[in-house]
Amino acid sequence: MHQLNWVGFIYLINLCQALKTVQHTIWLPAGKRLRVPCKLKNTEKVETPYWWAHLNADLRWNSTVNSVTVWYDRLGKMVHVGEVLFVHVPWFEASELAVTQYAPRETRPDEKRMNHMPEFRSWIGGTNQLLAINHLDTITCQQLQATTVYGMQEKWDFLKRRTQVISQTYFTFRIYVQPILIWSYAIPAEFEFANRSVLLKPVTEWCAAQRSIAHHRADVCIEVYEQRRPSTRQNKPNERLPMIQPTDLAYLELGLTIDITNQPLSMLADPGNGQLSYIHAQYKDSLDSYILREVTEEANRQEVDLPVIIATRLRAICPPGGHTLTPVPVLHSLQPKRTVSNNTKENNTINKISGSATVLVGWPIMCRPCREGQAPRTGYAFDGCHYCPRGFYLGSTGWPSSAGCLPCPKGFTTNHVGASSIDECVLDAGAVTRWALGYLVNLWYALQKIMVGTPGPDTQTRALGRHQQSPWAWLGKTHKAVWIWGGLYVLVVTTLTALAVYRLHLYAKLHRIFRKQYRLLLKAALIGQINLVSHIKQRSRKDAGNLNPDDELDYELSEGSENAR
Repeated sequence: MHQLNWVGFIYLINLCQALKTVQHTIWLPAGKRLRVPCKLKNTEKVETPYWWAHLNADLRWNSTVNSVTVWYDRLGKMVHVGEVLFVHVPWFEASELAVTQYAPRETRPDEKRMNHMPEFRSWIGGTNQLLAINHLDTITCQQLQATTVYGMQEKWDFLKRRTQVISQTYFTFRIYVQPILIWSYAIPAEFEFANRSVLLKPVTEWCAAQRSIAHHRADVCIEVYEQRRPSTRQNKPNERLPMIQPTDLAYLELGLTIDITNQPLSMLADPGNGQLSYIHAQYKDSLDSYILREVTEEANRQEVDLPVIIATRLRAICPPGGHTLTPVPVLHSLQPKRTVSNNTKENNTINKISGSATVLVGWPIMCRPCREGQAPRTGYAFDGCHYCPRGFYLGSTGWPSSAGCLPCPKGFTTNHVGASSIDECVLDAGAVTRWALGYLVNLWYALQKIMVGTPGPDTQTRALGRHQQSPWAWLGKTHKAVWIWGGLYVLVVTTLTALAVYRLHLYAKLHRIFRKQYRLLLKAALIGQINLVSHIKQRSRKDAGNLNPDDELDYELSEGSENAR
C-alpha cells in the first residue's frame, strides 16, 4: 500500500510537469517564410546577450507518446495540426503599415472522403498548411493526449475518445523589417589552389553543417556566388567610381546572402536589444574562423609561401523607404582567434567573439522608415534616405516614404530642403506678396467662421456651474447690420488708403523722373559750355595762324616811332 502511494505521488509530479504553459514572442521578418515549432521551453531572461544565447541554446523538449499538436488562432478556431507551423509574412516596406486583416476562412469543402484521411483533415489543414500573418497577432498551440482504446470498429473514431491538454504555448507575433545581409570575402588571386576552390568549398561545407532537422534549423545560406574581380584604386577618399587598373593583380570575391532567422532562437531574439545582433555576430565569427583555418591548412599543404590575407565586409540592404539607424560597421581582415587562459573569467560580451565580427555584437539588425522630410530620390528604389528637394515634402500623411516625396501644389514651393509638412509649402513669390496673400487668407477664414457661426443658447455644465462659450461667441451675437456697415466702412477706408498709397507712389515716381531730367539738363548745359570754349580756342588759334610776319614787323616799328615822338 505504501508503495502504491509513492507510485501515485510520482505520477502526479510527472503530470504536473507535463501540464506546462509557455509564452513566447516571435519576431517575424517581413517577406520570409518561417517554421515555428510548438514544443519550446521558456527562455531564460538574462540581460547579457551572450548568456541569453548560451542558456537558451536548446529549447526543445521531448514529445509525449500518443499525443497530437493543434494550433488555434486568437478566435479559438483551429488552423493547423502538426508540431511545426509554417508562417509567411508578406513583403512590405518599413514605412508601410500592414492593414490587412484576417479574411474569413472557407467552410469545409464537400469532398469525397479518402480511405486514409481523417474526416476534417482537408478542412483544418495538414503539414503543408501555411498561415499568412499581416499584423500583430496571437496564436495558441496545444498538445492533446488521447486515451488508449482498442478494438474500435470504425476508422478514425479516436476523435471521440477523451482527450486532455498536457501543454499549452502562447505565441505573440510581432512583425519587423530586416535588412538583406550579404557577407563578402576577398582573397588575392595567388591563392587559386589546384583542383579546388579557394573560398567556395569551405563556405559550402559550413552552410551544410548549419542545417539540422532535429533542432529545427533551416538553411542559413540563401545564395552563394564567387567571381574574379580586377583591382581598383581610389584617387580620393570619397571617390565613388574608383580607377580600374587592368595591369594589377586581380582578387577573388565570394559573397553569400544570410538568413539568420533559420532557427527558433533567432525568431525569439529581440532585434532591438542586442540578442539577434549577437546571434548574427556568432554566425559571422564561426564562418570567419572556419574559412581562415581551411584556407591556411590548404595553403600549407600546397606550399604557398604567402601570408593568408582575407578581407571581409558586410552589406545591409533595406527595402525602399527604409534605412538602418546606425551605419553598417566596417570589418577588418580575418585574424586568428585569441586564446584566453583558463583562469580568466570572460564576463564581457565582446570577449566571446573575436576578430572582424566583434563590431557586430551591438549593431541592431532592423530597418527603420526614413525620417520625416527624407525619402528615396526615385520612388521605390534602393537609394537610401535623402532630404526632399525644394518644392517637395514628406511627413506624417500616411504616404509611404518608399514612394518618394510629395510635390507641393502648383505655384507653391518650400524655403528649404527636407520639408516635413504641407504647411511648409509657401507661395512661389516675393516676401511682400506672400504677406499680403497670407493676410487676406486669414481674413477670409475669420469671415467664414463669422458667417457659419449663428447665435444660440450657451451650453451649461452642472459640474462647473457656469456658462461655457466659444471665444467667437461675441461675433455671433453682433447684429448683421453692424457687420454690413462695418464691412462697407472697412472697404471704403481700404480703397481710399490704396488710392492714397497709389498717389504717393506716383508722386515719388514723378519726383524721381524730374530729378533725373534735371540732372540730364545740367549735364547738357555743362557739356555745351565746354564745347563752346573749345570752339573759341580753336577759332583763335586758326586766326593767329593766318597773319603775315612782315606785317607784324611794320606794325611793331610804327608803334616804336610813335612812342619816340
